[in-house]
Amino acid sequence: MKNFFINAALFFSIVTGVISCGDGREQQPPHKVEFDEAKAKQQLMNVQKPSLVMENDNIESYIKQHQLQMQVTGTGLRYQIIKANPKGKAIISTNIVKVKYKVVLLDGTLCYSSDKNGPKTFKVDFDNVETGIHQGIKLLHEGEKAIFILPSHLAHGLTGDDDMIPPKASVYYEVEVMSVNE
Repeated sequence: MKNFFINAALFFSIVTGVISCGDGREQQPPHKVEFDEAKAKQQLMNVQKPSLVMENDNIESYIKQHQLQMQVTGTGLRYQIIKANPKGKAIISTNIVKVKYKVVLLDGTLCYSSDKNGPKTFKVDFDNVETGIHQGIKLLHEGEKAIFILPSHLAHGLTGDDDMIPPKASVYYEVEVMSVNE
């Protein structure tokens, strides 16, 4: 995001310089545009806040409607372990895990499942899997099953996945850890 604002400021400076060239007036040095990253972040947060509040309300409504007993992390990931195996191998960053899964939108639309696509194997914190899955999987042990609800910023964000998951969608996951390897 920072690069976008820097590039925009640079473009604006160049355009301003080109427009002012050759108009017969005394040349002034190009106007330097200052970029205030903290201010830009705050403005972005202010614009997104109503959308985030609505998304959070939708997630909480879903949890209440389905009578789930979920915990929430500092990032907004909701999780509930529905089959515990505390003696199983704990999952850490760089482990390779194999999971059964089901991915559903909060409106009930089934998007993906291991029943149809087969189990998924990925390297924790490295492979191209939603950020919320990387966070959630590290809360589990081998053999455990859990429910995760990922707010959009931990799922597919502002763009969706260009297939089944639309932009700004919260996503419900059921995940069962089949194996954990180094």
